[in-house]
Amino acid sequence: MKLRNSVFTAGRAAALLLAFQTWHPACAFAQGNSGWPQWARTPQHTGTSRVAGQSPDVQLADITFDSFVAQEQAESGGELLAHYQAPLIDGSNVFIEYKTGVYVSCQPPGSGRPAPCGPNDWATQIWNERAFTWQNGALAEQWNFESDWKPEPNGGVASSLQGWEPVFHAAVSNGYVYVPGFSGSVYKLNESDGSVAAHFIPYGTHPNVYVSGPLTIDRQGNIYYNTVALNTSAPWSKDVAGAWLVKITAGGSVHTASYGTLIPGAPSQCDGTSACGSQRPGINVAPAVSADGGTVYIASRAHFFAGTAYLVAVNSNLTPQWQTSLRGVLGASRNGEVVDQASSSPTVTPDGAILFGVLTNTSDRGELMKFSSSGQFLTAYDFGWDETPAIYPHDGTYSVIIKDNHYDTGGPYYITQLDSNLKIQWQFKNTTVDSRHRNGYEWCVNAPAVDRNGTVYANSEDGNVYVINPDGTLEGQLFLRLAIGAAYTPIAIGPGGQIYTENDGDMFVIGQAAPGEF
Repeated sequence: MKLRNSVFTAGRAAALLLAFQTWHPACAFAQGNSGWPQWARTPQHTGTSRVAGQSPDVQLADITFDSFVAQEQAESGGELLAHYQAPLIDGSNVFIEYKTGVYVSCQPPGSGRPAPCGPNDWATQIWNERAFTWQNGALAEQWNFESDWKPEPNGGVASSLQGWEPVFHAAVSNGYVYVPGFSGSVYKLNESDGSVAAHFIPYGTHPNVYVSGPLTIDRQGNIYYNTVALNTSAPWSKDVAGAWLVKITAGGSVHTASYGTLIPGAPSQCDGTSACGSQRPGINVAPAVSADGGTVYIASRAHFFAGTAYLVAVNSNLTPQWQTSLRGVLGASRNGEVVDQASSSPTVTPDGAILFGVLTNTSDRGELMKFSSSGQFLTAYDFGWDETPAIYPHDGTYSVIIKDNHYDTGGPYYITQLDSNLKIQWQFKNTTVDSRHRNGYEWCVNAPAVDRNGTVYANSEDGNVYVINPDGTLEGQLFLRLAIGAAYTPIAIGPGGQIYTENDGDMFVIGQAAPGEF
């Protein structure tokens, strides 16, 4: 997925060891299994598996979950402008986003006529959560839940989502599947049969309130997510009607905090004379939770200005803790931008620091920024954009794994591993070349995975899933389907080490053997 000019212009060692032991997934994983229950697997969004992944020897499953891909690509010149839910895995059960309804193509595609059509009419689609289980080496469908969730509208103006379809993203915990619903609500489904156990409705039935971004579940079973209320007639050119961080406790009580109270003192004027608009969540951003559960990290931006943005720490009782502006921290006139076309979410590291990937206002590459647990900017690495990094804890420290796409020069394209100070440890270069891709193909993973041994898993636009050894050499790869203009997609590792990946609206499972076949 290339950046498009139409969207973007231009005793410390002991303390660290103690933090690592407190955080490590073996003792801190909320759901108590080795599955993949939410965005980037853990409440800290580390993408770290507790098991060793399998080698990518064979394709074990292929399920189409978005049958509208060809129509979606036709509307955007061949590129797939969508964000998809990570495959969610609990034991032998697998839960995926599944789209039904209709997709109304424009005539001709890309023309915007007859209005509404294409991305300006994507609410005609229906988002489902569909359950499968492994039986006799194959994934068998168990149940389907049709949600009434709808994405924020594209808007069709320069300040809109530019055709990038927002993410629908559930989460799994303690025998239940939590699914986004209409008007900022969440459904609690029984994992066994998909029946509704509860329906949490924070605001009543207001049609212009949206669940915005993935649900996050912490170690105690509390759910955090973002909501935004858009103007009915002009969602992107008029200010938001409201924006909230929502908490559903493990006991089922619902609490909300306005973004206005969480970012006090945000400016009302941007670039001298223009109205900033209210602070609200970045579309597609999942809240992250500290290892002790006491702090929630969110990313906020002014409704009209992506560069008037903040990394925000919120106490678990939804009171403000600190807010760090992303303006000027990279240089006097260089701002970190929270763009709605991305899915970057905060990641909490073993030493309690926070990583967050932003675009910048000065280039087509962004920065992976590191902040202390009290909000001080520490360092950054120029890495590309749209990424939730994976964390590999080892030897009393940790490494950070990211995609590292050089969009500005047409390549090269790397998977890069950094140390805890964001210095390069190794880089794995995509070397697939042809007449159109002389510097390789870009990496399309927006949340890579790393297993307990430090082996890295990532998918590329060249259609391959790559497995990279802890020293940066290639362990293996498997070709699935060429994916030029592919969507940015997450990858997951199941409890048996199988690799779950997505490519052009299909979920593939690859490895050596399906669950139960060893």
